[in-house]
Amino acid sequence: MNRTPRVAVLYLCTGAYRVFWHDFYPNFRAHFLPDCERTFFVFTDAPDLAYMDRPDVRRIEQEALPWPYSTMQRFDAFLGQAETLAGYDYLFFANANLRCLRDVTAAELLPDAEKGQTLTVVCHLPYYGKNPIFHPYERRRKSRACIPYNCGTWYVAGGLNGGQSAAYLELCRELKARTDEDLRRGVIARFHDESQLNRLVAEQPGRFRILGPEYCTPEETPTGHEAIRILQKSHYIDMRSVRGPVRRQNCLQRKWGAFCENWLPYLWWARDALLRRSV
Repeated sequence: MNRTPRVAVLYLCTGAYRVFWHDFYPNFRAHFLPDCERTFFVFTDAPDLAYMDRPDVRRIEQEALPWPYSTMQRFDAFLGQAETLAGYDYLFFANANLRCLRDVTAAELLPDAEKGQTLTVVCHLPYYGKNPIFHPYERRRKSRACIPYNCGTWYVAGGLNGGQSAAYLELCRELKARTDEDLRRGVIARFHDESQLNRLVAEQPGRFRILGPEYCTPEETPTGHEAIRILQKSHYIDMRSVRGPVRRQNCLQRKWGAFCENWLPYLWWARDALLRRSV
């Protein structure tokens, strides 16, 4: 008889993001990999949270870092528990504001070892099916996350990923090393850990089970067939207090931004293709 897979769910909830845990736990406990044996590792600065007395919940002390280090340096937090996490079959990181809308089973989420897959990632809905030249990859060559315009296929979300425990811990080590190298150079990738993850997927796509966006669908753009929804953070917390105020743009700045976004990528693709750039 096959043994039930043991899965560690990695959950960061520091600062304002602590508000999501109260509803996250019962939802994911009921619907996320219900056919697996799960333990929730909660990395938090809160001295007391709901459900901390449950046998499947582990509280890990985690300092609340300022934005964007709170997301960029999540790998440091996970690696601090590497010895314990290595004892699980699979590890999955889930953003604080995710909600399952139905049961999400092992068969549809875990990587397929027979196909050489050891990790799972999810496509980001706004860029699904789009020409990769329009993906919001990190394009600056001075960053380890850089993907030239003539490379890349998918754009994956940073909010849900995982895989075999050894492979996922190795992913954490690799992305931490790349992030640290960028920081030493004074560089922060465009979308932080998400940008670093996309570069790794572009380099080694065969390692990943790449799922459709129904497993990470924004609340504000429902499709009617999503399995996991991303709750809109601004409905629960003041994002300005977390990330700072949004810079306003005048009409000219908006028009120039639209031109750069919609037309310049064709020019940059031709340049990178001519130079035969690669990841």
